[in-house]
Amino acid sequence: MKNERSEPSYRPITSYPPGALVRSSDICRDPRRGYAGILPIDRSTWHRWVKSGKAPAGRFLAGTATRVWEIETVRSLGTSTS
Repeated sequence: MKNERSEPSYRPITSYPPGALVRSSDICRDPRRGYAGILPIDRSTWHRWVKSGKAPAGRFLAGTATRVWEIETVRSLGTSTS
C-alpha cells in the first residue's frame, strides 16, 4: 500500500462570473482546506464586518438558511480594505 496523498474531490472556484452569488465559505480563507478565499480574512472577521455594517448583510436563498453575497460587492470590499 502506497502512502500517497489523495487529491481532494473538490476544486475551489477561482473566477466567478458577473452576478455570481457567493457564500461566506467562498469569501473567507480556510487554512485547513488550503483555500485562500476571495478575501484574505477569517470567517469570524467577515461576520464581524457584517454585524458592524462594514460589509452588507447579504440575502438568504429562497427557502433555505444559506446567506449569499454578490461577487461584485465582495470584490469591492477587497479593494477598499487593502
